[in-house]
Amino acid sequence: MKIIGLTGGSGTGKGTVAARMRVLGAGWVDADAVYRTLCAENREMLSALDTAFGGVTDANGVLDRPKLAKIVFSDPAKLQQLNEITTPYIRKASLDAIHAQSACPIVLYDAPTLFEAGADDFCDKIIAVLAPHDTRVARIIDRDGLTDEAARARIDAQPNDMFYREKCDFIIENNGDLDMLYRDTDALYSQLIK
Repeated sequence: MKIIGLTGGSGTGKGTVAARMRVLGAGWVDADAVYRTLCAENREMLSALDTAFGGVTDANGVLDRPKLAKIVFSDPAKLQQLNEITTPYIRKASLDAIHAQSACPIVLYDAPTLFEAGADDFCDKIIAVLAPHDTRVARIIDRDGLTDEAARARIDAQPNDMFYREKCDFIIENNGDLDMLYRDTDALYSQLIK
């Protein structure tokens, strides 16, 4: 089994690439889904977040994700603090989920903050999915119901395309043409399983 990192900013189409590779036989672990599960279940991590960011959980200990997002996406230092708290929890749960799919020829580790979390150290190869800025903004607004300003703030808080071009083994350009995206994804999958 090869562990293949899949990264890129919000709205680039990582989910579409992951879904296509899953159809082709890849396993898949979504770091965001792992994080959401931890946010719902891991009391130790939730307590640490509440202490660090001041009242981001309610009386029942449930995380107010929009409140936390507003805090961290407007301040790079707070985003770094969030990552420092959550990364060890996400890493352990992700590795457990990856190894549970060891029968697959490759397992994608879909992680927007792959490098920031240091998760590139357990990946055999890394793919970045990139897309034009305005396309990403439109996708985020449509998908997450954010305002234009909030979508742009989210993108601006993330690394730019050059960051991914310099660090990743493969780049998939997602310009909005789904047929081309599938062709590129299929070709890359064939290369990865060799």
